[in-house]
Amino acid sequence: MRDDFDAIPDADDGRAEAGMALSRIYHDIGLAAVAEALDLLTVDFDPELNTSLARGEFYLLPSRSPAREREVAA
Repeated sequence: MRDDFDAIPDADDGRAEAGMALSRIYHDIGLAAVAEALDLLTVDFDPELNTSLARGEFYLLPSRSPAREREVAA
């Protein structure tokens, strides 16, 4: 088995850009999930990170607080 990866063709039809976009979305979702789980204040972050967190929060499910759980159960 050869170990050189020069034989693997590049994706020239736009798939590379689509993969990069998905990677960025998953990164943003992960950042937002960690920030929410740790209850971090985002005012201390730089503007680029805040933008990334805002994009990621769009994809997160709303968190369910204990008060909200009681409302749903009633």
